Amino acid sequence: MQGPVANKNYVLNFLNTHNLHALKKYGQNFLIDDDLAQRIVKEVENNQEALLLEIGPGLGALTYHLVKKSGEKLLVEIDPIMCDHLKSQINDDCVKIVNKDFLQLELKNINKEIIVVGNLPYYITTDILEILLFNNRVRQITLMVQKEAYERLTAPINSKKYSAISVFLQYVGGTHVLANVSRHAFIPEPHVDSVVFQINVKKVRDTNKEKEFFAVTKAMFLMRRKTILNNLSNFLKNKQKAETILKKLNCPLNTRPEQLSLDFYLDLAEELF
Repeated sequence: MQGPVANKNYVLNFLNTHNLHALKKYGQNFLIDDDLAQRIVKEVENNQEALLLEIGPGLGALTYHLVKKSGEKLLVEIDPIMCDHLKSQINDDCVKIVNKDFLQLELKNINKEIIVVGNLPYYITTDILEILLFNNRVRQITLMVQKEAYERLTAPINSKKYSAISVFLQYVGGTHVLANVSRHAFIPEPHVDSVVFQINVKKVRDTNKEKEFFAVTKAMFLMRRKTILNNLSNFLKNKQKAETILKKLNCPLNTRPEQLSLDFYLDLAEELF
């Protein structure tokens, strides 16, 4: 693969040569900082036995460095033009390139551990994370997202942005920031800065119970302005049963969902299922 790809000249030459521009519908912003690309890829686990899955490689800013790692790689790119470009640049039997919307990709047939890397558009960050976190073969996730999206995902208890995905991220192992990324590191330049973060997923998990736990947790946040009693009553279709359960868990009936901890939602799921 010719490169490095994450530089201004490479990106502009490609776009101008092919008379293209970044497409908003795909959330395209091309990374032009190769030092950052190398720093990100350095933190990605190198595992010969695992599948390295890259979501939205684009022109290949991270791909250029990721293909040097061991093992099988799967690149999933929604833009057919970018997909064709990657295929023209990569000649490696260990690399499979798929032109597909990641949300439509079937991961359950993958029978090895999965290491994920991606640069995600704001509008599908949560949807993609839910897919990844519910797959018990995913071991590590390294993502670049808009700063606002990261703040929402990792919002603390008692904050307006605290949500079901915040609770579940705590459960699977939490996140840590690898880099804060200026908006100037992209073409076209977005309106906000970004964050690169990583999740090292804990290995001992019961995915059946997790789905139930997250289902009830999501239901409790469907109407944020309502109390936990209102939301649980709607979920159970039985207010009296909801009151009984909350009293058993020593939870005041007028508590709101953003005031409750991971431990509470785990206990609630255990009580219900």
